[in-house]
Amino acid sequence: MSRSGTRSDWEEFISVLEPHSGERILDIGAGKGEKAAKVLESSQGIEVFAVDPNERRVAEAKRDYPAVKSSVAGAEKLPFGDAYFDKAYSTLALHHFANLDQALSEISRVLKPGGVYVIFEVEPSSLQGRMFRFFGRLMGERMSIMTEAQCIDKLGAADGLEVARSTRLAGKYLIQLKRQ
Repeated sequence: MSRSGTRSDWEEFISVLEPHSGERILDIGAGKGEKAAKVLESSQGIEVFAVDPNERRVAEAKRDYPAVKSSVAGAEKLPFGDAYFDKAYSTLALHHFANLDQALSEISRVLKPGGVYVIFEVEPSSLQGRMFRFFGRLMGERMSIMTEAQCIDKLGAADGLEVARSTRLAGKYLIQLKRQ
């Protein structure tokens, strides 16, 4: 549980995800696809897939980032075969998952044994976390923003996934899980 003093949040995220040539990587809760496109650019020879439940966002992702394979889906029901991905990640999306236990089960299912799932989330007490909650309530969104410790506790009960690493950032955190 450390923080590199010189790396940006993005550099820290990429170092934890560690994309390599030949890998298939899934962005869960990809929104408009910006992060998926950045991951695709971070390493040659990878395939990046992106899912989001919002049809409009997926349409924008397909238009703006055609190299990313985007589709409409929620984390609780991923439209991919078992053990299809080497890695998966969620950036500022976990708090939107309607059923976290179901989502974790699905993520475990689509990851290959030894595969990695990286979570990048905001601390609820941070300015960004408070803003998320405020605007979420205003828009009637259901959100479950957890502290790093709460998230680790919740993930510890996930079937098939094991917490391998946790990194604190300024007002955010990264958690890396490995599929058994």
